[in-house]
Amino acid sequence: MTVIDKFNKNQGLPGSRFVKRMFLMRVLGTFLCFIPILSVLIEHQRPLWLMLLLAVNAFIWPTLAWQRAIRSASPLKTEHQNLVIDAGAGGFWIAMMAGNPLPSVVIATILLADRLSAGGFGLMKKAAVAMLVTFMAGWLTQGMAFIPYVSQRTMYLTLPLIGIYIIALSVLTDSIAIRLRLKSRELERIAMMDPLLDIANRRLLEKRIDHELMKLQQAHRESALMFIDIDNFKDVNDRFGHKVGDAMLATVSEILHLATRQTDTPARLGGDEFVILLPNTTIEEAQVVASRIMDATAVIDDVAETTVNCTLSIGIAIATREMANVTDWLQAADDALYRAKRDGKNRIFAH
Repeated sequence: MTVIDKFNKNQGLPGSRFVKRMFLMRVLGTFLCFIPILSVLIEHQRPLWLMLLLAVNAFIWPTLAWQRAIRSASPLKTEHQNLVIDAGAGGFWIAMMAGNPLPSVVIATILLADRLSAGGFGLMKKAAVAMLVTFMAGWLTQGMAFIPYVSQRTMYLTLPLIGIYIIALSVLTDSIAIRLRLKSRELERIAMMDPLLDIANRRLLEKRIDHELMKLQQAHRESALMFIDIDNFKDVNDRFGHKVGDAMLATVSEILHLATRQTDTPARLGGDEFVILLPNTTIEEAQVVASRIMDATAVIDDVAETTVNCTLSIGIAIATREMANVTDWLQAADDALYRAKRDGKNRIFAH
């Protein structure tokens, strides 16, 4: 299996997108670090093999790290290991530069900050330990040399690392933050929707009812709450099965969407019970909406390739100033629904 085949196969594994992002950042980071480190090594007249090792770290290691991660059964875990190895390499090169202040501080700071953003404090601590261990080992082999002088050339060659990499890291962090916000909104939307139907659930309904009640305390207007129940729904489930029952619920849900405005909130309260919040709606207007829903439901004669008749009982309650909370308004609409069912079902009762 080629590297590309392995990469394509592992695209669905957790962390595969993270590995790709880290590969791009590693390519940029090792290149930008290569320049000031090479400058210091030349100034200190380090041996050629050390400069060649630096080139391997800068131009070959990023690809090796990428291949190591994508070939792994756990790309995320392996990439975290790669990030710790990066930090260890950083500690080694700081030692080889004899602790040259500017590039050493910049490299150490970027490596640790990068690990913090990539894996939190746990990963940063591992990286700090790896960096310290390799630094001490390298520093001791170099006779604990420390050269505090920073040449003008090294200073200028360190500036691209400071500017370009930090901007790139900020862009990456911002893009991740945007995706997280979008994901959070999507999860919030899912949490507010019925899992079976494309319709609001009780949580969202109660939130909007509460908001409407607060608005009604400040404005002189009417708003209606409509409680809807599918007549004899249990008999449909018992006779034809839950597949037909679920299809009937979906059909009614679609009718509620078509019969209401964008400002309204059709919702499934549970089972075969639906509720519609109708802001800024008089009782007469709510009755018109209810009649439209009843008429659309009355023509249903086939559900999931099964001949089924569907009728509704609807109760409508107008909010009053005496209603202290969501429960009061829902109870009023439920009482109206009870009257509709008691009077023979397949009808509307409003009060």
